[in-house]
Amino acid sequence: MNQIRLAPCQPIIRATSPSACFPLSYHFYLMSEAAFFYGTLMAAEVRSRVICGLLATPAQKEAKLATLRLRPAILKGHRRHALKNLDYPGVVYTGREEDQVVGVLCEGLYSQDVKRLDAFEGDEYKRCSVEVTPTDGQTPVNCQVYIWIEGDEHLLPHDWELDGFVNGRQHVWLQDRCEFAMVDALDTSRVPS
Repeated sequence: MNQIRLAPCQPIIRATSPSACFPLSYHFYLMSEAAFFYGTLMAAEVRSRVICGLLATPAQKEAKLATLRLRPAILKGHRRHALKNLDYPGVVYTGREEDQVVGVLCEGLYSQDVKRLDAFEGDEYKRCSVEVTPTDGQTPVNCQVYIWIEGDEHLLPHDWELDGFVNGRQHVWLQDRCEFAMVDALDTSRVPS
């Protein structure tokens, strides 16, 4: 089996400092984070399904999604691959400046959102801190990305296509995805206090 090269992973970076206006117990819920999406999470329906959950009402989804800031960005030193027999891609670290992945920077995520993303991505990926550059020329942003760690033998030599997914497999994929079961379990496992 070929070895996967990972970019050095750094501790998770919190984008905001706690406010003195809230008790310390609330700070866990108020810290905002950012993530770089390069695959199925670039599709609005998939992103909504993962971050909001199956049981969220349309009003709850609209309110939650309105808190997110989405903008195109580029991740350098990495390459996105289509994966054998799978509808989603994997990104691997190459360390080469010419290798770039175009995706979506999602800012305004909270710890619960990251838990949902972790459940969705599963064991095939490792969440790492990276720097991405917004395509509007603004300052680079520290964020998190899910790096493929399942093995080079799954990587196809070509890029994954969002349009092909959205226009082809997304509808079927949204109806029957085992990854959603792990995300949905977070909604049903809450114990009333």
